[in-house]
Amino acid sequence: MLVARARHILVATEDSANDLKTRIEGGEDFETLARESSKCPSGQQGGDLGEFSQGQMVKEFDEVVFSDEIGKVLGPVQTQFGFHLIEIVSRKEVKQQLAQARHILVPTEDAANDLKAKIQGGEDFATMAAEHSKCPSGKQGGDLGEFTNGQMVPEFDEVVFSGEVGKVLGPVQTQFGFHLIEITKRTDL
Repeated sequence: MLVARARHILVATEDSANDLKTRIEGGEDFETLARESSKCPSGQQGGDLGEFSQGQMVKEFDEVVFSDEIGKVLGPVQTQFGFHLIEIVSRKEVKQQLAQARHILVPTEDAANDLKAKIQGGEDFATMAAEHSKCPSGKQGGDLGEFTNGQMVPEFDEVVFSGEVGKVLGPVQTQFGFHLIEITKRTDL
């Protein structure tokens, strides 16, 4: 499976994207401009989207990241979200893995930290998921069943396929909120 790491700046207009690209080509720092200008939450991390596989991003974005030149600022690329400047950081082939995990989804980092402390203090993960998770999986103790790398949002996927099995990990922020994740099984396919 092909995996890429990229960063981007998302703005509302093509003119804004072109202006930012000119500034980057003139020597201004991509990360600084992402923090100042990007409408995407990833802007706070300098536009870094982490690693993701083909199919996890919208089609127009995906096509650029998995076919164009690494290290060059590309775009503007228009998607349903606006106009992107994209820099492909890396691209590599990785082996397919299968994982089983459970999670608790809450709206704030403080709520996630409170639940993590309770679980580490002896409270049952499944009970905490049933009582507090905003995800429908909470009714099943947070169990997400089996899935392969590339099926979940990048931030979640990265933790599940690199984190320690059996340990409560997080809080992990995604566009859905803050997750506590416990990987129950991971195997190579």
